[in-house]
Amino acid sequence: MKPFKEVINYPVDNSFIIKYDDFPHFTFPWHFHDEYEIVYIIKSFGKKFVGDSVLEFGPGDLSIFGSKLPHFYMNDQVYYNNDPNFIVNAIVVQFPPSYFPPSQLQRPEFGSVKKLLNRASVGLSFLSETAVNGGEILMEMLRTNGMERHLLFVKLINYLGNCESKPIATIDYTNSIDDLGEPRMAKIYRFTTRNYNRKISLEEVSSIAGMNSAAFCRFFKQKTGKTFAQFVNELRINYSCKFLKHGIQTVANISNESGFNNLSNFNRQFKRFIGKSPSEYRELFKE
Repeated sequence: MKPFKEVINYPVDNSFIIKYDDFPHFTFPWHFHDEYEIVYIIKSFGKKFVGDSVLEFGPGDLSIFGSKLPHFYMNDQVYYNNDPNFIVNAIVVQFPPSYFPPSQLQRPEFGSVKKLLNRASVGLSFLSETAVNGGEILMEMLRTNGMERHLLFVKLINYLGNCESKPIATIDYTNSIDDLGEPRMAKIYRFTTRNYNRKISLEEVSSIAGMNSAAFCRFFKQKTGKTFAQFVNELRINYSCKFLKHGIQTVANISNESGFNNLSNFNRQFKRFIGKSPSEYRELFKE
């Protein structure tokens, strides 16, 4: 199933984003964005889906994803039991391709940066020693701003470019993302991918799009060939497939986590989109 595009808004005083994540578990679905992304896991474990690969992640995991590379983090079952001992702490950096323009990357001083960004197209994982040193720079970046933060960021990128790394997606992986350039659609997709696991009223999403409900329904159907309800259900099914394929949660828990109001509705929608029941789908991936 196709990933969904996340549209990232930058603060007025920064040309890239750095944030400290602190929440019970990862919830954002299979997605991509124009930006490069660096993820440093401080506290959390589970699986990361990148391109056509699935890898384990845990504390100290450091990865970089290239522009438009689909990815998704999924925690292990224990994170969904409301246990306060199991939470996600991570540092995430997102920056646009234009941050290092082609004219700059042609300079010999930026050779390691150019190599890193090119190789990041399939995602890269770094060795534990690199992750520790990179994590220290990231922590320092959180404590600074302005030019000092920028210089630390360049230091980080240069450091990672000179360190050993391993590709995440396979050598045969081909990224064939269709970009969604329509500004209004980008707003709708951004809102929906962040709220798909709760009830979204037609009035609410119409307001996000700046339209009345009737006009929104016509606009969305014209742009996507499907109703908004179909789109939300497809997004929820997409999310649930990842859990069914690689997770150990019960079907009922996956149903709730994916945003369905009851198990029977989840089973019905899943069968409609996938052609199999959730349990039948899970059986396909059992060893």
